[in-house]
This record gives sequence, structure tokens and C-alpha cells, in this order.
Amino acid sequence: MKKISLIIGGTKGIGSVILNKLKKRGDKIFTLSRSKLKKSNHLVCDMSLDLDEKYLINFFKNNKIDNLIFSQRYRGLVPNMDQKIMIESSHKIIELLKNKLSKKSSIVILSSIATTTVVEDQNAEYHYTRSAIEGLVKYYAVKLGSNGTRVNCIQPTVIFKPENKNFYNKKNNLTRKIIEKITPMKRMGKSEDIANLVNFLTSDDSSFITGCIIPVDGGARLKSQEHIIKSFLKK
Repeated sequence: MKKISLIIGGTKGIGSVILNKLKKRGDKIFTLSRSKLKKSNHLVCDMSLDLDEKYLINFFKNNKIDNLIFSQRYRGLVPNMDQKIMIESSHKIIELLKNKLSKKSSIVILSSIATTTVVEDQNAEYHYTRSAIEGLVKYYAVKLGSNGTRVNCIQPTVIFKPENKNFYNKKNNLTRKIIEKITPMKRMGKSEDIANLVNFLTSDDSSFITGCIIPVDGGARLKSQEHIIKSFLKK
């Protein structure tokens, strides 16, 4: 039987890459976003507004959900909106659908390396909401564990995504060169790296893994200031 996966924010960016990965393995995919797509497997929902609880519950009234994946992202500057979209909406969706989760289901929430390091071009709200995601993950890993549901978090660093690949693929892109130089794996991450991890965390191979916060940064967070400086001084 096909697994049913619901991807929040699955129509663009990393979410769309995750969608293609899970679809390729045979999942029946549903997406939820504010994109007004006229598809039977798509829920139109603007998480900056109040969720339509009846709409969401009725959509899955005849189906159990095997995988619930949160890949939404707020990009505006309205105060408290990041918290509403990343924390409050995620919490509410889990609460509304937790009784629709199948035995041995999986919840994966995409966060950011900003819980480990400070991301210079992001504001305080971006950082504390990502830290709050970790608390949400640990809470539900315990609360839903008796159902066999695993709950894990992925922390991507700056990576190639559908919306930025043209920038990073420019010839002699200095930002990319520096990232590659200071990263132990000597390359930038890709959306596929995140999708591969989601694939694992939503498979039976990860049946005893829950409550984990997994950074995906090629080991960059491990390098000291001294190590980074010396990498540039070497001839």
C-alpha cells in the first residue's frame, strides 16, 4: 500500500524537491500551501491567517497520514508572522491531524542551522522561532511516541535551492567559493541532501529514531575561528 505524505509548503523550494523524491519512491503526495493550485491533492491554506480546521480535517476524513513534513518558510517582515507560520501553525496542524496519523508514522520539520549559529542576514524572530521548533519536536517525540510516531528536525545551512541556483552557479561566484573552502566536505549542500534525509526519516529504516535535531551543513559548524582563518592563509 502506498504511503500518504502531506508536505506543508511542498509546492516550491526545498519542499518541491522533497515532493519529487517521495513521489519517486511511490508515495501518494498531498501538499498544503497558499498557492491556489486546482489539484485534488492540494490544500489551499494561507498560514498567515487562521487555519480552516474543518477544511483540513475533512480533507483527510477517509485517509490516514503516514508522513507529515513541514517545509514552509516566511520571507516577509511583518512582526510575529514568522512565529505564527513556523510555530503556531505547525503546532495547530499537528494537533488537528495527530489522530489521523497512522501507526509508525513520521513527522519531519525543517528548521535552520540558525539554532546553532547566528545567521547574519536574519532577524531575532527568525532565530528564536527556529529554536522553538526544537522544543516542539522534542515535545511531540515524547507525546506521540506511544503511537509509534517519530518526530525529527532537520537544520539546513545555506544550500542550493531551486530559487537560488542561478546565483550560486555564476562563474567565479565568491560566496560559493568561500563556503566550499570553509566546509569540511568542500562543497555546498543541495536540496537533494535535505530530500534524501527526509526520505530516510520517513522510511521504516528510521523506525527507532525520534526527537533528533539533525544539522545538514557538511560539518561547517565544527570548525573553529582559528581553523577557518588558517584555511585562508594556506597557499
